[in-house]
Amino acid sequence: MAAVEGKKLFDAKAVVKELRVAFDSGTTRSYEWRVSQIKAIIKLTEDNEEDITKALHADLSKSPAEAFIQEFWIWFINQM
Repeated sequence: MAAVEGKKLFDAKAVVKELRVAFDSGTTRSYEWRVSQIKAIIKLTEDNEEDITKALHADLSKSPAEAFIQEFWIWFINQM
């Protein structure tokens, strides 16, 4: 790996090779499993939005609007 001023550069080829070996070994989960996990996280977030909003207010003093805009909008955009 090349170095610039004593620092190693990111070696994308080596990372891709390592990840491909892991994927090809069959030790990773299937695409379908990963999608089901993402859907479960979305459902969990939607089902607990009120509790999460309260926790964000207690911990970070975020208003409900601020919590929605900064924390939840990504889930709702994916539903469109």
